[in-house]
Amino acid sequence: MEDFIFRTLIAALGISIVAGSLGCFVIWKRMSYFSESISHSALLGVSLGLASGLGIHTGLVIVSVIFAGLIVVLQQRQLLSNDAILGIFSHIALSLGIVVLSIVGGANTDYFALLFGDILSVSNQDIVWIYAVLMIVVGLLIFFWQRLLLLTLNEELAIAQGLNRNAYRLLFMLMIALTVSVSVQIVGVLLITSLLIIPPAVARMFTHSPASMALASIGISIVAVFLGLGASMFYDLATGPMIVIALGILFVISQLLPNKSS
Repeated sequence: MEDFIFRTLIAALGISIVAGSLGCFVIWKRMSYFSESISHSALLGVSLGLASGLGIHTGLVIVSVIFAGLIVVLQQRQLLSNDAILGIFSHIALSLGIVVLSIVGGANTDYFALLFGDILSVSNQDIVWIYAVLMIVVGLLIFFWQRLLLLTLNEELAIAQGLNRNAYRLLFMLMIALTVSVSVQIVGVLLITSLLIIPPAVARMFTHSPASMALASIGISIVAVFLGLGASMFYDLATGPMIVIALGILFVISQLLPNKSS
């Protein structure tokens, strides 16, 4: 029991750090719809990972990366608006995921856990995967922080200074794809976006700089995940929805308190 609880807490901490830090750029870039589209494609990644025998995590990364790359290519062609492109791919990927999973999924497949998360079943291999993604995403954010921030706040100036907008856009989308691949286990494919956008939305109310907002977002994400996890274990409820409810409560509280960021 002690090992089980320890693995769960370690996994929750790692996912909170990844989602909390990257979520700030999702808010700044107004890409919540994109992150939701990527999360819907995660179900297709899960099903293909099971069908091919490569494993859920490998399937998630492959499908998410392909999905992100196709979106970048179509956005460059400018034949359709971004929301139309995201909506089309999101629903196609989600539908394909359901169909493939219904074919390859066996009697032991926990569909509820895939949709809404089940961090209580985390293994040592999952923890290794979570912290590998954490080091990659946080490392890239730290290394490219100034360039990503400049592209977010003043894209024209960033392009004038020689930054390749499409390259960094693809890099950012790949980081979202990696984050989604580790977040499926904690909140499921239907609730991943909440883990990316609610913590920075709360942090934005009480911070004065991008760096402080990112740190506060990580802290809020950790608090909410641990509160939701504790409630889930104590009351024997679904982990993902309880975490989102905890995030929702923190968001409502942040709206009722005086705004400290102005």
